Amino acid sequence: MANTRLIISSRKPYNATYHTEEGEMIYKVEAASVTPGARTIKISKAIPSLIDDSVAGSEGKLSRSSFGHLATIEYRMVQDSWIRMGGTMDISTGEYFRKEGWTLLGRNRIFTGPDGREYIWKLGPFVCKLFVNDSDKTPVAFFHRRHVGIIGKARPASLEIFEAGRDMIDLIVVTGVYMAKLRKDKERAAR
Repeated sequence: MANTRLIISSRKPYNATYHTEEGEMIYKVEAASVTPGARTIKISKAIPSLIDDSVAGSEGKLSRSSFGHLATIEYRMVQDSWIRMGGTMDISTGEYFRKEGWTLLGRNRIFTGPDGREYIWKLGPFVCKLFVNDSDKTPVAFFHRRHVGIIGKARPASLEIFEAGRDMIDLIVVTGVYMAKLRKDKERAAR
């Protein structure tokens, strides 16, 4: 089965829309500054609804014209941030993620997924990548930067989700948005 690729509308995965390669918007991510060093990031997900048969013809068609709240990230630079995801998660990032290793941009983050397995977000020099935290380091999801096409083929920024992440796409998007913001802030601080 092919990997899922969500196209990101902006260079900032924490303030963008995510849509399928066919152009169907699935997630909206909106970041707003609250105070210096604090930001609220709201993540909404498209809600499928059936268009009336009389409008769509003899077959009903799915429409994703409305969005529902998926998660809120209360992002803070100095203290722990908070991830609030529906009724399933309301936790500080200090409790949810365990830090491991060192990179130029800080420490990687490990968390336990809904399947009981550990996953690790690696802070790369340009993007974040998610792996199963085992000896195989099975790829789960990779952010890809936009390429303008001067050398090689032009392509938009995207989030690629591999087979190992198919059952937790919402969680990948939410934790990935947090990690992308964290990586960007660490990059700015390193300059």
